[in-house]
Amino acid sequence: MKPLSPSETVSEHHVREIAHDFNNLLTAMIGAADAVLRRSGIDPESRADIANMREGAHRGAVLIRRLQLGSEDPPAAADFIYINETIRATSRLLAHRLGSKIVLTLELAEPDSQVRAEPAQLDRVLLNLIANARHAIPASGIVTLRTECRTIAEAEQRVPDTVPCGNYVVIAIADTGTGMLRDEVRRIFDPGLDSPRDTDSSGLGLSSVRQIVRQCGGFLAVESVKGHGTCFEIFLPRGYGDRRPEAASEPRPLALGRVVLLVDDDLLVRRVVERVMRRAGWTVRSADSGEIALAVVKESSIDLMISDIRMHGMDGLILTRLALAWQPDLPVILTSGYEFTELDLAVGNANVTFLPKPYGQTDLLAAVARSIGEQAAGPPPRG
Repeated sequence: MKPLSPSETVSEHHVREIAHDFNNLLTAMIGAADAVLRRSGIDPESRADIANMREGAHRGAVLIRRLQLGSEDPPAAADFIYINETIRATSRLLAHRLGSKIVLTLELAEPDSQVRAEPAQLDRVLLNLIANARHAIPASGIVTLRTECRTIAEAEQRVPDTVPCGNYVVIAIADTGTGMLRDEVRRIFDPGLDSPRDTDSSGLGLSSVRQIVRQCGGFLAVESVKGHGTCFEIFLPRGYGDRRPEAASEPRPLALGRVVLLVDDDLLVRRVVERVMRRAGWTVRSADSGEIALAVVKESSIDLMISDIRMHGMDGLILTRLALAWQPDLPVILTSGYEFTELDLAVGNANVTFLPKPYGQTDLLAAVARSIGEQAAGPPPRG
């Protein structure tokens, strides 16, 4: 077991250990459900049952994340919603809020993705940020509303929040307004602040917007340059609720003939990832410890290493440093159910990327494609 850090209490340490073990179990459950749902010939009732199991695993992941972050519970009515659908449904109202001289442009990433939020509360957040943008544009201008899926490999220090590593749906609202100075940006989130930029007739200030976002398990960030506009970004954990029916499809091979070394001391995770990688065309070598994995690196030629960070004995960080000393150009994907914030300092190699646990088949194959510098293969992300 990893020793406590100087600032970590016993209870915090136990929470981290439990979260790590649960994220391993959830990774195996999600991966197995993905594999079943990709099969053809499954009757609709069984497919629905498996989809519900997968949804339950992802909801478990949300609960574990709240346990790690100590964030508040979501609103009682919160459920999984498709973000682009929600934005399109309210886009006319958003455009009306801007007036006739300001153009609203939508840049919504497809396929649509899910977040867990209460629709009315999310509408309030969007309406108030749009009103904020309107106040920032003195005459005519453009407000762009974008969505995208983004994986944060290391915690990002933003204003007003620090965004931990994880898989997010990002909603960005950028305006061509007057912008703000750095000190102004920090003050706009102060509770009770009453200024034209911070409030609208709805009475919801930016401190309240931030609170709603946090209740959804999300984070808020803003960047602004005086004279060049402002961009607010809402980071919401990517959700996996009930899926729209899709035809089962097999992932296309990513790299026939290439060898991947899979390192994880959790047998269930290894089994699931081995199956996904073999079906994607890889030859798989497995190891349940860093010591065995390092021996494989020294005696064999491998094209990719996927390793858990937290393992008994040699952990994934030490393994990665030693493996890269032996094979400097080796692409490495590090995974963990922990909040991990020091990847660059610990490894310091551009070939190393991070994939948070729990992850599904699509997330894994996309990370592999990025790591080896190829376009993601296999079926598109499901939400």
